[in-house]
Amino acid sequence: MDDVLKKIVQTMNETVLKDINFNEKNQENVRQTIHKRNKKSFHVKRKLNYLLPTVITLLFFLGTSYFIINELKFQSREEKITGLNKNNEAFLQEPKIDPHLSTPPEQKEFYEEMTKKDVVAKLLNTVDYFHTAAGKFEEYSLFYDDSVSTSIIEYKLSLKNEIGGYEKVTTLFDEKVMGFKESIQEYIYNNEKLWSKESLNKTYQVQDYQSEPTRKVVTPEEAFNIKLKDVDKENTKFRERPHITASGTSLFPYEITSIYLRNMQHWEIEKQNEELLGHNTIVLFGKMDGQVVERMKMKGTTDTFRFWVDKDTGILMKYETYDKDGKLTSYLHPERLDVNIPIDPQTFVPNLDGYHLPINTRKKVNIDPREVDIEVVDYADAIKEDTEDVLDLLRKDIPFLYEFTHSKLSLFSAGYEKYKAYKQAYLTYIFENESQVIYVRAYHKDSVIRTLSDFNREKGEQLEKFTLNGIEWSGYEITDLLGAHFIGMKGDYKYEVVSQDISLQDTKELLKSFKPSNDHKKQK
Repeated sequence: MDDVLKKIVQTMNETVLKDINFNEKNQENVRQTIHKRNKKSFHVKRKLNYLLPTVITLLFFLGTSYFIINELKFQSREEKITGLNKNNEAFLQEPKIDPHLSTPPEQKEFYEEMTKKDVVAKLLNTVDYFHTAAGKFEEYSLFYDDSVSTSIIEYKLSLKNEIGGYEKVTTLFDEKVMGFKESIQEYIYNNEKLWSKESLNKTYQVQDYQSEPTRKVVTPEEAFNIKLKDVDKENTKFRERPHITASGTSLFPYEITSIYLRNMQHWEIEKQNEELLGHNTIVLFGKMDGQVVERMKMKGTTDTFRFWVDKDTGILMKYETYDKDGKLTSYLHPERLDVNIPIDPQTFVPNLDGYHLPINTRKKVNIDPREVDIEVVDYADAIKEDTEDVLDLLRKDIPFLYEFTHSKLSLFSAGYEKYKAYKQAYLTYIFENESQVIYVRAYHKDSVIRTLSDFNREKGEQLEKFTLNGIEWSGYEITDLLGAHFIGMKGDYKYEVVSQDISLQDTKELLKSFKPSNDHKKQK
């Protein structure tokens, strides 16, 4: 019995009594309290003198009995769990989603003054300032050709403990032009897998996923030293981020910060503190650089911008760009943002009911090991001046180069590659809207080329052969997607033209304008 009582005392000291510091001051307070009560309750005390020892003894034994019974149950439960671990080790080691929600630290709003450098530093390192986030926003862009893009983005993600994320991107379309109102893409990942779902074709893809290792803090100087044309290509120079797409513009605004804020003289802190959806933000306002407008393929009249940055996390909660009359040319407008809230890990497991793998992903694509010897000589996209510089280099070095000359096709990117002594050209054109794209590559028939998804889609039956502008063509419709794949030969050189969201007949019509670059030089 003595051992049991000693164990009770020890257990209580280590649990319910462990944080109580009963010092001399506490003892004096107790003595004074008893003394005062003794004066007020002398008559009651005499009656209690007889009952109190009996009650205390009874409560002591009841408490002791309860503790002993529970202690024995606990030991029994431990023994059962130990036995289960020994007998079912294989089962217990299977990866499972923890159903219990972890509680991130509570977000605390930040109200201290920030400098320009402070704001940029937080924007470039948001991954360090929050554990979980959930939100929804609408993003709108007006492009140089008056086409527009509108998307609604919803997301939930956890960067700590239960690693995972969910993102839903709803892109809105003109139904009269596209034949449908919207397209929904979902991205779900956890610490093992990454899934992407496409609503129009009810298809999904899955691949292994592993979080990126932590990278060092990025300074404003390091971000601004990256050339404007290379910002999207220098991902490894920015901080790590999870595999999300559209929501990254707000949560991990590394590139937009490097692009918009690189000229510190062109923008100012407009307001130090402004409330937005329950968050304290700092507001930035500045002049748009002409190169930035071109780089982002924005409406040419875009003149100024405004950022609302959460001061605690650096999350870009809201942004707007305006033309010279103050009218919006693009924006990110938030509906909600919740930071450091518990998120159910089941959110990071997809519902694939009604979805299937696309046909072209069911076949294994064999990568030629010789591809490691392919060298990228030069490449540019989006910025017209840089893209045309690469195109001029291709015209100079590749005598077999062909280009599209159709008035409705605008050049988006140009690439120059080599495999040993063989030269290769890559061109990308945009047709009437951003979703209608034509990919082109030209190379020697004996050269090794990259295994690129744009040129490796599942083809249907071969259609009639024909000759246009000296090239003998074979045409194929693309399985499961609107588009065509034309493969042509002229002497020792091969040409491939792949269209996206353009019918085979329309692509064939556009091929009439696919002419040698020498013709282009003659026209100039």
